[in-house]
Amino acid sequence: MNKELLNRKLVENKRRLKEMRINEIKSDIMHSIEDFPKKYRFADENEIRRIEIFIDKLPFSLPAKIDFSSLTKSDITEHNSVWLCFLSGCEEIFSIYIHGNYKDIINDYETWFWVSDYLLIVDEDFFRFIFIDDNFNLTEFYID
Repeated sequence: MNKELLNRKLVENKRRLKEMRINEIKSDIMHSIEDFPKKYRFADENEIRRIEIFIDKLPFSLPAKIDFSSLTKSDITEHNSVWLCFLSGCEEIFSIYIHGNYKDIINDYETWFWVSDYLLIVDEDFFRFIFIDDNFNLTEFYID
């Protein structure tokens, strides 16, 4: 086997391992929330791209640490359908996005906190988001 083929196989194995780990985490999440399939769903590939485009617009001072000083705060407003994003934990957790109703996500906070200390709730308008810290402080921002 030549070196190029070995490198491709290595990259493919890493991708498969990451995918397996993501599926394990998703399974753990689904089993830890009662009625998960009735309340939530995971993002598909197109939705993942839209969410990641939004997240890429956020000013990060460090990986997974948003620089809030350059963002505009707003009062917490009514939200319906939102995306839940995890901002801390293992590498694979950053690839998992959950769609659901804002009130359900807030009600299931203790489970989400088990997954990640810091959470981002992104409104479906991809303009407003709520940051939840490890003390359950909610702060809403919007992107200009």
